[in-house]
Amino acid sequence: MATPFYTHEMTTRRSFIAGGAAFGAAWAGGSRSCATVPNSSIDSYSISILGDTHFDAAPTSLYHGKWKPRHQNDWRDRQGEFARNQQMWAERLPSLIAAAARTRRPDTAYLFQMGDLIQGDCTNFETHLRFFKDAQVACSKGFGDLPFLTVCGNHDIRGGGDKAFDAYILPIAAKAIGKPVTSANFLFFHGPDAYVFVDFMRPDAAKINAMLDESEGARHTFFVQHSPIGPYDGWGAYWFLFGKPADADKRRALFARLLGRRAIVLCGHIHRTQIRRWVRPEGELVEFSANSVWRPQEDSPKVLFDSPARFGEYVKAHPARMDEDHDGCLQKRTVPELLALVEEYRPGLVEYKQTQSAGHYMLRVSGARVDIDFYACDSLVPTETYHLA
Repeated sequence: MATPFYTHEMTTRRSFIAGGAAFGAAWAGGSRSCATVPNSSIDSYSISILGDTHFDAAPTSLYHGKWKPRHQNDWRDRQGEFARNQQMWAERLPSLIAAAARTRRPDTAYLFQMGDLIQGDCTNFETHLRFFKDAQVACSKGFGDLPFLTVCGNHDIRGGGDKAFDAYILPIAAKAIGKPVTSANFLFFHGPDAYVFVDFMRPDAAKINAMLDESEGARHTFFVQHSPIGPYDGWGAYWFLFGKPADADKRRALFARLLGRRAIVLCGHIHRTQIRRWVRPEGELVEFSANSVWRPQEDSPKVLFDSPARFGEYVKAHPARMDEDHDGCLQKRTVPELLALVEEYRPGLVEYKQTQSAGHYMLRVSGARVDIDFYACDSLVPTETYHLA
């Protein structure tokens, strides 16, 4: 899979309007302090990225022996997921991770994993801890001592795993960034750039706003979470940060503030490689979704949507799927509500591409420029390069 199928680079001139930053400040309900960005000589570096990995292994009883389904369909669906993941990890994912490790560069600073590190669905705390440990070891294989950072995904805590996630993952994060980490919402700097890690399953608006306050003035602001920043074309399109109807004000204020910061959102969740870019009066925002769930249908990348005009096509074409229960999602919307949300996120969308593909990624930062290389499946040669900033 070493032959690139397509090379793509879109350079959109940034049109930043300073008033956008003030718009987002209303979320905090007060003035913001401007933190001092660490004085660093680091100008260029890279970060290896894995998307969702859904680590699992046979036999099913190894991690899921104590899991209890909510209903018969729940059991049927989970059995399908277990089989998919076990086969994927037996046949494909080790090769993908080995390729990702081989493409590590001398300037690679971290290994990021974008959530859903594990399949979840085990109710025993000790088993959940073992699940995380085995997954982290498997995903880090070949990367040596490269610091590992992950975000909390819905599968990571499915089956009562929130305490296990905090117990195992937070100490690893603290070691990676060199300071205490007390929740899955945390901030660190690498050189002049801010990395705001957010727990979209347990979001804390005050904490998120405080981290954005603290990182004001960063060269680049990377907003890292499991879910996209708004509705997307795919099953469970209502899963996104502050997606509950009661959180609409938080969602809108955060979006405006990230526009004002010209933030770069890094996420996963949708099992697609996707880029979206908005340019609005408040500023500019680019979002990149990574995926490492390598199923047979992802052997060769397939472009699904390739222009802003096509945003929302999946939602419109599959209304029945929008009504399905998705992990018992509390953010679930009716189809008319979801279509209204899609229209809310259409204005200013100037770039949109979604590809049915899996692989590994390399984020490259060099001064004001940010790019991400996508390596399809276990390729050692970039399949596509996306320009983020």
